[in-house]
Amino acid sequence: MSSALGKDKDCKEKEAKPPSGKEREKEPKAPGSLGKEGKESKTKGKDAKDGKKDASGAPPAVAFSVDNTIKRPNPAQGIRKKSSNAEVVKELGKCRDENSTRLDLSKRSIHLLPSSIKELTQLTELYLYSNKLQSLPAEVGCLSGLVTLALSENSLTSLPDSLDNLKKLRMLDLRHNKLREIPAVVYRVTSLTTLYLRFNRITAVEKDIHNLAKLTMLSIRENKIKQLPAEIGELCNLITLDVAHNQLEHLPKEIGNCTQITNLDLQHNELLDLPETIGTRLPYSLAL
Repeated sequence: MSSALGKDKDCKEKEAKPPSGKEREKEPKAPGSLGKEGKESKTKGKDAKDGKKDASGAPPAVAFSVDNTIKRPNPAQGIRKKSSNAEVVKELGKCRDENSTRLDLSKRSIHLLPSSIKELTQLTELYLYSNKLQSLPAEVGCLSGLVTLALSENSLTSLPDSLDNLKKLRMLDLRHNKLREIPAVVYRVTSLTTLYLRFNRITAVEKDIHNLAKLTMLSIRENKIKQLPAEIGELCNLITLDVAHNQLEHLPKEIGNCTQITNLDLQHNELLDLPETIGTRLPYSLAL
């Protein structure tokens, strides 16, 4: 009989796990209640549960309660954001001290890029993809040595005019943002050879596209573009032109002047016809 009750006691103690120091001191008093009726045993079971609540001051019990029964409060999220910003500032300082030419700040949940970025004039590569940026500080224009600027998977709706100071920039990645138009400053970055604008909300390509005569790759797929300007034909160095998944009904005949194109993707548009220059002047792979 006492053996069975001892097992019952062990089960109840497991329910109250993890025990605090005070509960261990009370353990000698427990045998006195072992001979009481089942109703009192249930009361003890309830007390054991109450004891568990009293023991919540112990770190393991608190962690368990927070993780499994209640949501973490907003202040905790705020702390994480501050930690992220502090980490970014630390990375900028490290990059400056080590005179690094490459800086990767991707996937940091960055909302605002610190203006101190202007101090990193030695940079040639800057990766900021998969953050929460809605804009860039004008100080980015101070990075005159940049060759690669990766800004994909953010929430950008515009770019600062200072970007036209980036005279050495060759690759600009703006995929998966919220651009409703190609920012005017992009047309002024005449050093570009690769421009990614995939998956935005762009409705038109302006005539100023002819300024980007050094482009070899232009990807504007998965937008809402209804027509291309005749000036697209002035991009004589284009090798790849990807305009798939838009709303194009016609192509300008001048596209035939882009004689270096080897890959032209026109899939998933609303094309009613094709200019005669396609297939006669251009030795490329055509996807319709």
